[in-house]
Amino acid sequence: MTTKIVGHRGFSGCYPENTRLSILKAVELGLNWVEIDIQPTEDGELVVCHDFTVDRCSNGTGRVDSLTLDQIRQLDFGQWFSSESANEQIMTIDELLALAKEHGLHLNIEVKLDTTNARKVVRTLKKALILSGISTDRVLLSSFSFAVLDELAKQCSAFRIGVISEEYSDEVQSQLQKVSAYSCHLNYQFVTQNQLDTLKQQGYQVWCYTVNRAEDFALLEQVDAIFSDFPDRF
Repeated sequence: MTTKIVGHRGFSGCYPENTRLSILKAVELGLNWVEIDIQPTEDGELVVCHDFTVDRCSNGTGRVDSLTLDQIRQLDFGQWFSSESANEQIMTIDELLALAKEHGLHLNIEVKLDTTNARKVVRTLKKALILSGISTDRVLLSSFSFAVLDELAKQCSAFRIGVISEEYSDEVQSQLQKVSAYSCHLNYQFVTQNQLDTLKQQGYQVWCYTVNRAEDFALLEQVDAIFSDFPDRF
């Protein structure tokens, strides 16, 4: 079995995470898969951003869901990483899907949710996916949030679903079954051989995050995919 290497937030070890630049550098590296995060703005637009605030990864401050798209568009999401990466504008879901289609890229889209209604967010995501025309086999939708996962199963059943958790548990097992999941995404530091065997026997793919050195993860060659900030190391 060949373990897939998924660029975590693009090629985030060397470029500003979740930006067009980071994704394009992952493409240049030859990656077929990248993982990115989406969440809603104050006016309900879905943007590519991991944190619930813009403080860490831009030159602005404030919660993503308290800023409009126009306000967030004014911010620089590259300068914080390096001067060479300056002037990176936040991406919308529509721009992300268009970029993936242009480059034949597979996307693992993690849906982040804090205070916004899961049903509304997933409805917006579904609309974007349909309008983009992207092939269902090029997208894997995932979340830590059981509320989001339930909505994904209801509204986006044509797409594969991944359940994310720090560790495997009975609750995770139940959720995998409930949403007819394709994959289980776990922190590599806590995965055991028994858990891996159990999940495999039940037909689930196992994807592990975030592996930045091969020697750190003894089960690397047994899992279906790993997420890495430094995909060039594998």
